[in-house]
Amino acid sequence: MRIIIVSGSSGSGKSSALNQFEDMGFYCVDNLPVTLLDALITHFSQSQPSVYNGLAICIDIRTEDEGITDLREFLKSLRERVAFELVFFDAHEQALSKRFNETRRKHPLSEDGLPLTHALAVERIILEPLISAADLIIDTSEMTPYKQREVIEERFGTVRSSMAISVESFGFKKGAPLNADIVLDMRMLANPHWEPELRPHTGQAPQVKQFIEAHPETESVAKDVISMLLNWVPLYQRSQRAYLTIAIGCTGGKHRSVYMTERVGEELAKHFEGVSVSHRDMPRD
Repeated sequence: MRIIIVSGSSGSGKSSALNQFEDMGFYCVDNLPVTLLDALITHFSQSQPSVYNGLAICIDIRTEDEGITDLREFLKSLRERVAFELVFFDAHEQALSKRFNETRRKHPLSEDGLPLTHALAVERIILEPLISAADLIIDTSEMTPYKQREVIEERFGTVRSSMAISVESFGFKKGAPLNADIVLDMRMLANPHWEPELRPHTGQAPQVKQFIEAHPETESVAKDVISMLLNWVPLYQRSQRAYLTIAIGCTGGKHRSVYMTERVGEELAKHFEGVSVSHRDMPRD
């Protein structure tokens, strides 16, 4: 049975994620005391196949950890006995602040009188052992609820038999994705943005591809990037990672990064299973 521990910053969408796991046939438990994790996971990992597709447990800032003096060591010890995936939902401070202000909900740590910005900072310090132990960090800063559901369905909707490889374009204007393992910068390539007839289109458009490929440095950069990744991905696979996220950026995330993401994703898919391509900041038609 697939066992997933869900955690994350307050306001990052982890509760919505847990609801979706329930919709996907997982047995879900929210706000479980850390001291009960071992018993619950052991029980489910030893159980015979049941009506559930897996077990999803949410632990976060609300979770009681009485008796656990070192959460990092506790999780390390738990991994030695049972197999599970730790998924951490996160977002940058501006996005989290906006969500709390829009919903007018109080941050769990604001009960102690802390301003929101301080509460977010303290929470990050407390959750650091979970962040550093996470198998996958999902950055929801720029995600709509619908996009988050798509990501969860893509990552967890089917049984994973190999390392999942996500190639994602983004714009540096909005910051690099928090969940990126490898970040590549394409801002050295010729920019179609400065061509008025190309500006409205994206890196998927034939005329934009033609413009980018007309510059000889594009082919050199593409070959170097693809060669590096073909050498690096097997090393990540051998380290028993469940997920690898490759983020490719340009200024706005519309032209150069989209072009290179499509090209890299297509090439990696020829050599590895579980490759997906997405575009965080590319405008939708």
